[in-house]
Amino acid sequence: MRTGPLGQLADSNNLLRAVAFQHLIRDSQPVTPEQLAEAGGFDLERTTTMLEELDRAGRIRRDSTGRVVGSAGLSVIPDRHQIELNGRTFWTWCAYDILGIFGALRADGDSRSPSPPDLTVIELRFLGGRPRHADAVLFRPAEDLMSRCDNVYEEWCPNSNLFASRKLAQAWADEHQLAGRVLSLEEASSLATQEWRDVLGEL
Repeated sequence: MRTGPLGQLADSNNLLRAVAFQHLIRDSQPVTPEQLAEAGGFDLERTTTMLEELDRAGRIRRDSTGRVVGSAGLSVIPDRHQIELNGRTFWTWCAYDILGIFGALRADGDSRSPSPPDLTVIELRFLGGRPRHADAVLFRPAEDLMSRCDNVYEEWCPNSNLFASRKLAQAWADEHQLAGRVLSLEEASSLATQEWRDVLGEL
């Protein structure tokens, strides 16, 4: 368990991200700071400050009124990747988010993900949170890129994508001088599922 001011701040930010995600996945609509403050047990001023910090870091997304429209990779307004999750439409910030969200929720559904460089759409089918019978692979940037990002949404997420083959994924990464790993969907799904369960806890 984290201790000290920095650890407490990290725990509070993670709790707020998880609470925002729960609202978004439940209601399919933006969530206000007031709703998050009540649900997270924070006062409104502290909630607003944390939301501003998380937004600057690309850990949540807000609309022009300050409502949260995206958290932990899930968005209720159009974004880079579209998912049909248990019969409802959402979007995600990167391809890795798709695998983590479906996996943590053990959800059924489909995803549509544009694959660079020509943005050919790769479609996946999920049953019980796992991708079914797909040959696609995922490029996952190296962890040090995440730690060096000022804004995860803008700097890390665009570089985590699905590709039709390992060859295409590696060629794209080499062209963009990106360090990282090319993962099978099974491997990527297992890693992402655990990460989202750690972030979201038991929903």
